[in-house]
Amino acid sequence: MGRFMKLRHGVLALPLAALISCGPPDYTPVRDWANVAGNAAIYPELVTRAGVAPAVSPAADAINAMQQALAAYLQALDTLAADGLLMIREDSLAAYAPRVAPSNPKGAEAIQALGALLRDRGRSLARAPQLRATIREADAPLQALIAAMQEAIAALAPNEAAAADQARARYQRLLREARDEPSRQILRDLSALHEAAAANRAAAIRNYQTVLADIARGHALLKERVSHLTQEETARQIRAAEVELRRASVRLPRDGLGIAVPVMAAPR
Repeated sequence: MGRFMKLRHGVLALPLAALISCGPPDYTPVRDWANVAGNAAIYPELVTRAGVAPAVSPAADAINAMQQALAAYLQALDTLAADGLLMIREDSLAAYAPRVAPSNPKGAEAIQALGALLRDRGRSLARAPQLRATIREADAPLQALIAAMQEAIAALAPNEAAAADQARARYQRLLREARDEPSRQILRDLSALHEAAAANRAAAIRNYQTVLADIARGHALLKERVSHLTQEETARQIRAAEVELRRASVRLPRDGLGIAVPVMAAPR
């Protein structure tokens, strides 16, 4: 009788062990990386200036829309990695593509592809088991979207240089017209502040481009290691990519007071 009870206990224990082993894989490194990347992707300061009305040019609006689309995908990746349910029934990125299409058709196409993928995952009630397939399918449009963002940001350079030159010329003219030394000193101080702000903004743009490059490399790593996401070596590599991304993102000045904050250029 005792032997029978032991056998029965063993038989009953098997289903319990099977249930425990069927839990979702631990995708914590992926979740943490996606969370950091999603937060870093949103950088409205790139297309707005502190103390100045928000930029409304088509180019600036397109960059802002691409930022939001990229962050939305990364947030969805974060949710899947945490075994959360994507509450998406329709294309949640649909509003962004029309804002991008006139100036950057490739960026709009990438957003449409990511939006369709997220819509399909939402309708199929995707969770952690669909993470790997999502990473595989999303990598190509994500890389295309980031390439489009890099192109759009690089195109800002002429306008940035022109704005700096106009401010410089204005202060030089005012200095020539100043009638006393106190006035000239005030103008020199203001000119120096504007020069510092221009240098700070140029560094911020370069650093944001570094952030985007880090996100692209990080997602490419996820795709490369997609069949081994729970392995210790893969987790180590993802953690290293997360650390690198954090280092790049903290160099981005997030200043709403109009004060020039010194920013170190991102070493690479």
